[in-house]
Amino acid sequence: MTIKRIDVLIRRAKDIRAAMQQDAFMGAAQDWVEQDVVPYAQSIAPVDTGEFRDSIQGAVNPNQISIFSDAPHGRAVEEGTSKMPARPTIQPAIQKMRPKLLARVRAKLREMTK
Repeated sequence: MTIKRIDVLIRRAKDIRAAMQQDAFMGAAQDWVEQDVVPYAQSIAPVDTGEFRDSIQGAVNPNQISIFSDAPHGRAVEEGTSKMPARPTIQPAIQKMRPKLLARVRAKLREMTK
């Protein structure tokens, strides 16, 4: 009987830990998108009318972080066409800012365990 209750406590502790890690990731990811990746991508985006730059945004869910442009010509700018060379913006921003994501997750976990 006692061992069964210990197993339940251990299982609940693991569930709590997983929930804390998920919360830390979600908060850190949202901050990373809003404060690091999107501003950097916008700062290096090629600007003609500004539509592409202004359309760069991000979304975070438990399984994925998305950084994208919803401008009609966003893909053409990012990947190029047969008549226009690629001017990558989003992928370089993600690569440059990637180390900051891990640092943000660690900071959130430290903050949660204080």
